[in-house]
Amino acid sequence: MVQQPVKIAVAGGGYGAKVPLPVLSELDEFEPVAVWSRRPERAAQLAEEHDLALSTSDLDELLGHPGLEAVHIATPVATHAEIAIAAARRGLHVLCEKPLATNLGQARAVADAINEAGVVGVVNYGRRFQETRERFLQRVAEVAGPPRMASISLVFDDHATPGSRSFTWVQDAALGGGRLQGYGVHDLDLLLDACGEVEAVAAATEVGVAERSDPDGTPRTVTAEDAYVILIRFRGGGLAQVSLVATARHKRGDVLEVFGAGGTVRLDGDKRLHWGRAGEELRTEGPLSASSKDAYARVARSFFAAIRRGAAPEPSLHQALRVQALLDAVHQADAERRWVEPEPV
Repeated sequence: MVQQPVKIAVAGGGYGAKVPLPVLSELDEFEPVAVWSRRPERAAQLAEEHDLALSTSDLDELLGHPGLEAVHIATPVATHAEIAIAAARRGLHVLCEKPLATNLGQARAVADAINEAGVVGVVNYGRRFQETRERFLQRVAEVAGPPRMASISLVFDDHATPGSRSFTWVQDAALGGGRLQGYGVHDLDLLLDACGEVEAVAAATEVGVAERSDPDGTPRTVTAEDAYVILIRFRGGGLAQVSLVATARHKRGDVLEVFGAGGTVRLDGDKRLHWGRAGEELRTEGPLSASSKDAYARVARSFFAAIRRGAAPEPSLHQALRVQALLDAVHQADAERRWVEPEPV
């Protein structure tokens, strides 16, 4: 039986315009029909580019669009919960950017609203579906065994100078900005899958470039981190370190490593994967793909299958809550300069 495409709206003219709208427009499973941006002119531009029926800066108008079935929320993190709850209460399926909310309390309220409405909820932890990371997780499951030490290190140069990026919500801690929400949560998601539950975390964050300018040239103070280091102690044994710097002068690809009781798995900056069991020489494959659009297409198709076929959504709301609890512990550990136990989910 032919299944009709899901009519979907995209809320957000930043990331929403870079990945979700272009990908959804190419997938047979979806029919994008509306877009929201806080700037009406930006919404109108995107609607024209993608042949959408509605462009608006009014969220109520977006969520009330006739025939709408689902919404992708790609707005600042501080607005996720309000929009997701409003969408669920209108009977709309929700695909939300990560993290699900500002804190675990809000995230639980979103999950409750989605469950009470009987709609599908998915959170876009799509980096796990990039070929590099998907194969990394597969090899960890195959050869690593119980973790002894894990390490994830990201080095970027895209925030190295005040002029490298204009000031947006990403540099505003009050709106949920910072590189933890941009990248760190993906790495926490991966480690929960690769190494198991977390007993406690310690963390430190820093702002390396303290001032940036609005697009109109007005100087603004940066309050959201562009560097962080997280230490993790796993329940049952093993340690991990997760770090990012966005203000390096020279970029380097992601480096992911798990050293387990049974073997070793390493993803290098050149996207080559190395793995082997104890007593074996390391084998190598790659370079592998790390396409964000391909990964998002996987998330979107999972969303579609959950809506039309009743499949289990992936990434799940439960996983989103696990990551949210860990992220809350990271923020608390950074603020209080101590080890913190994540709240159980």
